[in-house]
Amino acid sequence: MSSAKIRIKVASMELEYEGDPSFLTGGIEELLTTMGDLSTRVPKELTQTTPATTPATNATSSPESAADSYNFSTNTIAAHLDAKTGPELIICALAQLELVQGKPSSVRTEILTEMKGATTYYNENMRSNMTKSLGNLTKAKRINQVAKDTYSLSASERKQVEAKVANIE
Repeated sequence: MSSAKIRIKVASMELEYEGDPSFLTGGIEELLTTMGDLSTRVPKELTQTTPATTPATNATSSPESAADSYNFSTNTIAAHLDAKTGPELIICALAQLELVQGKPSSVRTEILTEMKGATTYYNENMRSNMTKSLGNLTKAKRINQVAKDTYSLSASERKQVEAKVANIE
């Protein structure tokens, strides 16, 4: 028997589904519409809280639990990831926002603020080229565009960055 798995994030809401693939052809459009409508009605104070996590079903830890043990600035992450370009600094900023602050995704202004905080690495040209850099990183599947001007590390990129950040002493 075949099985389908999907994970959807809309604003502060997240849904995971694993089961019969017929749901994806029959109910996905209605679900997305409903989630979009609900996301506009969620009070601001709820969107600023950390999303609830479900207990892990196996012995591995959930990605959200990693945020509890990291306390590094974007500057420190950039140093250990040897960031030399704007796109590399974007990855470092997203790593700080996701792995340290525990955010599931970040808007463009949050990413830029984190980049500017990495004073050793940031230069003003990076801001000018940010749209192009975000587009190229998305095309390269290193980051995901979750919504307009909202991004997150791709699962494979997050895994690579998390392994490097875990080795920071």
